[in-house]
Amino acid sequence: MGTTVTQTLDWNRRYGHMRVHTALHLLSVVIPLEVTGGSIGAEKGRLDFNMPEAPEDKQALQDQLQALIDRDLAVTEDWITDAELDANPQLVKTMSVSPPRGAGQVRLVRIGTEKEQVDLQPCGGTHVKRTGEIGRIRLGKVEKKGKQNRRVYLHLEA
Repeated sequence: MGTTVTQTLDWNRRYGHMRVHTALHLLSVVIPLEVTGGSIGAEKGRLDFNMPEAPEDKQALQDQLQALIDRDLAVTEDWITDAELDANPQLVKTMSVSPPRGAGQVRLVRIGTEKEQVDLQPCGGTHVKRTGEIGRIRLGKVEKKGKQNRRVYLHLEA
């Protein structure tokens, strides 16, 4: 008891995670399939999709994703009750990770305005305030990870 601790935040690392995390939300928009897994780092991340065949045109997906980022859309939050989430299961895109529950309310992350919404899903993670903060991205390799699963890598460009 009474021990003093000091915490130091590595802002550059955290901001990288925020940029990658928000970009992965947008990746789930340009690839509108169930998400089966994912990983977020400070410079790159990945999403796994329920995708039997690899995308035909990865460059077109990258261009579509970059166009969404470049729209500089607002990233905001809303809150709903656990019961409201239960009544709207389509809000949950991830098959492998359940939304953070138990406090009676769940945070929704919205990309775009309510009228021109691009994405809305429950999420407990960190995000940038506007998509323009993500900057330039590059889609990396697409790996086959099982009969129905494809892993899509996303990299922040310097």
